[in-house]
Amino acid sequence: MAQIVGALAMSHGPQLMMPAEKWADLPVRSKPPYNPRPGIEKEVGEAAFKRNFDACHRHIDGLRRKLEELKPDVVMVFGDDQYENIFDDNMPPFCLFTGEKVSATEHFLYLGDKAEDQMTEYPVSPMARTLLDQLWDRDFDVAWSKETRDPCGLGHAFGRALKFLMPGEKKTPIVPLMVNTYCPPAPGARRCFMLGEAVRASVEAMKGDERVVLVASGGLTHTKIDEAFDYAFIDALKTRDAAFLKSIPGEKMVQGTSEIRNWIILAGAMPQGVPHVDYIPCYRNTDGVGCAMGFASWT
Repeated sequence: MAQIVGALAMSHGPQLMMPAEKWADLPVRSKPPYNPRPGIEKEVGEAAFKRNFDACHRHIDGLRRKLEELKPDVVMVFGDDQYENIFDDNMPPFCLFTGEKVSATEHFLYLGDKAEDQMTEYPVSPMARTLLDQLWDRDFDVAWSKETRDPCGLGHAFGRALKFLMPGEKKTPIVPLMVNTYCPPAPGARRCFMLGEAVRASVEAMKGDERVVLVASGGLTHTKIDEAFDYAFIDALKTRDAAFLKSIPGEKMVQGTSEIRNWIILAGAMPQGVPHVDYIPCYRNTDGVGCAMGFASWT
């Protein structure tokens, strides 16, 4: 049977691609009130930005090496779609891409680059169609698509994570699962966790000997960083506290923080907790605006 041999989770915020000295130039995208934690002044400024930028990329390098060590035949990615390929005229909670190949864009536009200049093509594993059938058999009516509506392909959640994790010319076949995390009503935490459980059962029911690595792209809290919630979430990931993970209220998972749904799916798919999460709250200003970055691996 096919088997899940490991899993990775990583943030994909724009600060990972913006030079550290320009972090303060990124848009705020949140409204008052702000409740910055005491001592936040030490977390902003070019020296702090550079320290956090370097730390994030060290952790990304570690995840890339871990992926290479696992030698997967298939990389299955859970990524959010934010009005990139899922729109108001048809907004499924989950959409599996089942075509033979697909492009993905990093969609980083803050330095004047164009999305169409940041496209990379990836082969899509036939496992995508098998997974669709298996999920339907497990009462998950996941939508599917063989084409992207965005001319640049899959959105930034896929383009950035895959670019960081598979930078070489040779691309491992992928299975992309788009998750509507951003546009309410979005799937609840319980449903996301259950989807992860169904994904694992589906993969293990497949014939063949493919080695599968799961990847969750996005998170953690942003654009207002909430360290207390992030630490509680990380503790639940470490112990695989299903009750906590399934009970996170929708009002906590809004705007950028909504991307933690991808991590919840991954947690549901893995039978044990994650041993460690590298956590870096990357502030951009003294109001507490920024992106809390998380990097983790399960084996």
